[in-house]
Amino acid sequence: MAVKVEGITLEVMRQALDQAKAGRQHILREMQSCDPPPAKQLSQYAPRIRRFNIDPDKIGQVIGSGGRNIKMLQAAAGCDEIMVSDQLTGMLEVRARTDQAALAGEEVIVGFLTEPEAGAIFRNVAVASVMPFGCIVDFAPGKSGLVHVSELDVGRTADPTAVWKAGDKIDVKILEYDKASGRCKLSRKAVMQEDSGVPSPSAPEPIEIGATYRDVEVVKVQQYGCFVALNAQVQALVHVSELDVERVGDPASLFQAGDRIDVKVLDKNKRGQLQLSRKQVLIDDSQKEPSGNGNGNNPLATAPQRQSIST
Repeated sequence: MAVKVEGITLEVMRQALDQAKAGRQHILREMQSCDPPPAKQLSQYAPRIRRFNIDPDKIGQVIGSGGRNIKMLQAAAGCDEIMVSDQLTGMLEVRARTDQAALAGEEVIVGFLTEPEAGAIFRNVAVASVMPFGCIVDFAPGKSGLVHVSELDVGRTADPTAVWKAGDKIDVKILEYDKASGRCKLSRKAVMQEDSGVPSPSAPEPIEIGATYRDVEVVKVQQYGCFVALNAQVQALVHVSELDVERVGDPASLFQAGDRIDVKVLDKNKRGQLQLSRKQVLIDDSQKEPSGNGNGNNPLATAPQRQSIST
């Protein structure tokens, strides 16, 4: 410190600096008392912004045609806006009024882009529609699947429409997912069994084209054919034209629920539906073994007619 005034000793300078220090500290204390410390969290009125990255190739999938998907995701998460921050890196930006809504925005987008996996459980999901054969459930944004009537409860459910309605919340588990068709087979029964400590049955073996299934149960008879259960989770139709080697006018005259028949898997159509045939099994069996005397040992013999009372 340069001092050009004569007569000021070091002691005087030391005392002046000490007084200046005390004065500076006093001023800082007064300033601090008037200025509260920074808040540990944002104001409840401050907007929340959450940024994260996805695969850049999936940005179009998130936006959808005319912005349909991104609007659906915003509504599902309850956030104010979802926007693309950087297309090259795949950075998305979620804007919301609360931290929960911002986090929900990220979660619904990740769930929307994640491919369903067999064994995954979804809690408290909404029933979209109810039909006599089961419930359609929206288990994730843009993803839905069928809970067949046989998978709705551990006990038998005669009429799903009498138990559930659209908007009800249930827990479901993915049993099967077909990547080609995008169809999911869901189960509420499997979740109930796991929650109660009862081990769920192992996944059934895949249905093979050309395989023959013996002694399967007829679960339902219609004018156009019979529905049979190939296993605990797969049911399919045997069309009336494939029930016998001869023409069948009314399937109900030959079969009823609970009957046991042999069927062969002929094919699977573009919608993933199995095409079964009892007629082909009869033909195959007749080629393997020579027929005996009478219809009792002839595999090509038609099923016995059920007695009917005519008026």
